[in-house]
Amino acid sequence: MPDHSEIIQGLQSEDERDRAFAVEDIVFEGICGGLDLLIEHIQREKSVFVREVIVNNIPQIQDLALVQKLLPLLRSDDAFIRNAIIDIVSTRRDEVAAYLEPLMEDADKDVRKFALDILYQLRTEEVAPYMVCFLNDSDINIIITAVEYLGNLGTSEQTPAINAVLEKAENLLLRCTCLEALAKIGDEQSREIVARLFPNPDAVKGLELFSYLKYMAKQGGTDTLPFILSLMTSKGKLLTKEIINTLQGILERTSPGQLNDDMLAQIFDFISSDINSINKYELLVFLGQFKNEAILDALLSHIESEDRLLVLGAIEGLGRLGRPEARPILKDLLGRVQDEDIQDAIQKSLQQVSR
Repeated sequence: MPDHSEIIQGLQSEDERDRAFAVEDIVFEGICGGLDLLIEHIQREKSVFVREVIVNNIPQIQDLALVQKLLPLLRSDDAFIRNAIIDIVSTRRDEVAAYLEPLMEDADKDVRKFALDILYQLRTEEVAPYMVCFLNDSDINIIITAVEYLGNLGTSEQTPAINAVLEKAENLLLRCTCLEALAKIGDEQSREIVARLFPNPDAVKGLELFSYLKYMAKQGGTDTLPFILSLMTSKGKLLTKEIINTLQGILERTSPGQLNDDMLAQIFDFISSDINSINKYELLVFLGQFKNEAILDALLSHIESEDRLLVLGAIEGLGRLGRPEARPILKDLLGRVQDEDIQDAIQKSLQQVSR
């Protein structure tokens, strides 16, 4: 067998470049026991550069026990090492699952959390049932993380498990996380539970209100609209974006051709309030999808605004509205403005109006 002692000895060099070269040579040469050498060395290596070289090279090592040997490093006090191990073993989808089950019940809550992180990074539907096990963990933070991850994975088969967590959740952050997860994967049972737990939306406050609105934006029905509209007056400045997102989500999902007069009047008032111009722009564009007669006049009233964003919003809204009456007004404006973005917006809207 070839003598690799000189290469291995390079790990002891005082020059970090020599140590980095030694790491690369150990992997390139396929030195027997190379993985064990690098696992041992990374735990005492001080150079960030050399540590990164080790992490980048370990995945190239052909060792059937690679995952099995790396997982014990999850107990390291070194965050760099722990995070590196999570990243590496997460790429070994076919190997890692068999070794994670014991870690899921480990006495150390940090190790259980790392096992959960690895499962999440695998990003496959097959891991979702394993992640559901963490919903019964003794540590509330692990439960919260598991709910968040399941929502992000979008696997609706696990929705009943999150419904069950929400029903009995007393922790505020856990309730918020359940609402935001169910916004993505909620079902009819979710809607019944949310309606039962939050019978009076006006009583939802603080952090929970943000999460409640995220849920309603994705899952709420038109019965929620009076509450959302009331927020324009009571919390319009604080929750501007959340209100708009929820309003858009519900109306786009239910697709009414027109808005009732009271709702339209409240939206007009919201646009006239002291909310940010970018939010007014969003609402003006959004209004263009409805057919109320009053919307044409409202949009036209903003095309001469001194606020550039309102002008853009009104122009884009007119394009979506598609009313031919707007065509001569847009053409006249095109001949007078110098702003290239506004010119482009007018051109695009003229094309939409002509269809």
